[in-house]
Amino acid sequence: MDELKDIFESIDELALRGGITRNRALAAWYAITFFDQDEDEALEAAEADGGNDQGIDIVLADMSSQQIVIIQAHCPDNTKKITPKSKWDALIASLAFIKNPESLRNSGRIDLAELIENAFEAHPDFSISIGLVSLGKKSEEIEKSLVAQQKSKITDDFSFFYMAQENVISKYKSLIEAESGIPEDTLTFDSGYFEDVGDYGRAWIGSVTSKELIRLSNKYDNELFAGNVRLFLGERKGGINEQIIKTATEKPGQFWALNNGITIVADSATPGKTKNLLTLKRFSIVNGCQTTSCLVQAGETHAKVLTRVIATNATLKNEIIRYNNSQNAVKIWAVRAADNTQKELRAEFDKVGITYSPKQEGTRKKHKISIIELDKVTQFLASREQTYLIQAINNKSQLFDEPYQKIFKQGIKAKTVYLAWLVGSLADVARQERLKALKANNKNDPNIGLLGIAGAYWIVYCAYKLIDDFSDIESASITLEKMNTEQFKNAIRKYAEMAVDLFYDSAIDTYDQQEYGTFKSTLRSTKFLQKFDSKINNKITKMKGMKKKPLGNLADTAKSIK
Repeated sequence: MDELKDIFESIDELALRGGITRNRALAAWYAITFFDQDEDEALEAAEADGGNDQGIDIVLADMSSQQIVIIQAHCPDNTKKITPKSKWDALIASLAFIKNPESLRNSGRIDLAELIENAFEAHPDFSISIGLVSLGKKSEEIEKSLVAQQKSKITDDFSFFYMAQENVISKYKSLIEAESGIPEDTLTFDSGYFEDVGDYGRAWIGSVTSKELIRLSNKYDNELFAGNVRLFLGERKGGINEQIIKTATEKPGQFWALNNGITIVADSATPGKTKNLLTLKRFSIVNGCQTTSCLVQAGETHAKVLTRVIATNATLKNEIIRYNNSQNAVKIWAVRAADNTQKELRAEFDKVGITYSPKQEGTRKKHKISIIELDKVTQFLASREQTYLIQAINNKSQLFDEPYQKIFKQGIKAKTVYLAWLVGSLADVARQERLKALKANNKNDPNIGLLGIAGAYWIVYCAYKLIDDFSDIESASITLEKMNTEQFKNAIRKYAEMAVDLFYDSAIDTYDQQEYGTFKSTLRSTKFLQKFDSKINNKITKMKGMKKKPLGNLADTAKSIK
């Protein structure tokens, strides 16, 4: 099954990058793919490693559904087997620890306790959703337990979900088929429609009954929402979906006025013989999955929904999907990608065949060093400087606000950006390799947490300290063409590997649990950075005094490339 293969490829890359198990990598992948979580944040949440995790693999706050989501993941070696009931039992057993995170702290899981406490404190009004995500086959036993758990008054403060292999694949398939949709069907408006024409194409706006939407939903299931990444979020207690269902059931006549309506995007739409019929080709609901699914749950009523159908070209279709999904809101770096600075950089990179800042696809893909991602390269550029290092780790979105003009200075050269991309990408690879080696040779290394996801940006910081002292990076001999060679990348790789040594040794030297707390809080501490900076400066000064320089000048490497 191709979808399952794709999922495992992504999971394995995440496991490698985070130095985590496949189970935890699956939890991170699920959070990234279906909850639009930032990859670094998801991996950090999942990399809290060690025993006594009480079946908690990841904790995340989903702003769209206003839920704190806690996931246990099951990634079996044999995907043909049914998910063991014990996995669900372990999840239910974790409820006591979720209700009282202090019990996790007492069992030595300070990091996990902090994750849960911080989520609760930051979002006191959010409900709590707990679920098992498994790549094992569906278990009828678990399904029955899920129903019983949902009805239980004892756990009334929580909602539960179970996603088996079949569900995950279906959901993933809907995501990757966002540009396809349903081949052909009709849509019946309740009492005619209004037609509009513009630069976008053609549109038809009118009211559609719940009966018609239920028909389409029952017929096509998740295919109907191919352009909607989130799919149905579930009936959260006290949440918006519960209110939608309640309105449809108790006040169907008011539903039209109280609901924002739905958007359908199609390749084409042809008016039928009557004024209320459209024949749609290659279409999907891109905004309104929650509304439609809630109407299905409410059952057939006389509720109506404001509906617009847009027929347009493939390029604009993708943009409509992106802009209409509020849960997949346009990131600030997607807006910056269209400014003049980025256009000029993109043009420079195009000349040498390097893909720079492509349109974001909205789904988690395997990273390629040959494709420069704007959000990530901006973090790497920011990590060069003490001023922005902590911000690059803490909140990359803020880098695109006030610091943006300083990071992407007027007239910034493409080779400056490319150097940051190579240094950052190879620094992360070097971090992964060191983490893997340490885990293999010394599983009890107490400082291994310093080499977590956030450590990559500290390694970039160290690498640039070395580059500034041992290379002439402004040399005219360093060009994009020469940088895009294995010889130059190998030279950068040596800097990255030495930067790992410099970072890890200095971080261990500086770290004090009593003073800085967990590794996560340590790598976000400006106080730690100040002490750390002093130590690496001293070490680099000694390296510069050595007769035989430990690193070659990147300008000389470029000159030697024919």
